[in-house]
Amino acid sequence: MKSLVKLLHGLMASLNVIGAIWVFLIMLLITTDVVGRAFFDSPLFGVPEIVKISVVGLVWCQMAHTLKIGAHLRSTILLDRMPPAAQRTVEIVACILGAIMFALIVYSGWDNMVDAWRIGEFEGEEPVRVPTAPIRTLVLIGAALTAIQFLIMLVDVIRGKAVHHAEGEF
Repeated sequence: MKSLVKLLHGLMASLNVIGAIWVFLIMLLITTDVVGRAFFDSPLFGVPEIVKISVVGLVWCQMAHTLKIGAHLRSTILLDRMPPAAQRTVEIVACILGAIMFALIVYSGWDNMVDAWRIGEFEGEEPVRVPTAPIRTLVLIGAALTAIQFLIMLVDVIRGKAVHHAEGEF
């Protein structure tokens, strides 16, 4: 089981790196577009469409890893004031609800993803048509990995291990 978790965490970290590289490439694309508009009166075609669809993809590339390292925005004002047993209960409920919610994203998006691949769905018009099927696939992979990470965290909380958060442990 530990080797499977390690493999999944490696996949999450790899997707996180891909997302970070993607952010850098989008930054270069936007900078090139702005320079082209400002100095040469010649913008790059399709930049808004590429950026719009890329933001969705890169967020989902990084979602599960961000949860794993505890870097999501989180307010613990109430949680910090609870006794340890109540904190543990809240963490268990949060992990269950998180796993269900992200599994439902996978379930509800599956048919749309399959249809996008089948019909060759795209975003934008000529001269730049950005295919949506790869992004829809990344959304489902990211959501599935996030649901799995919530389950991993649930097992850890049930076993009495503290869930690590960016600001520390509960």
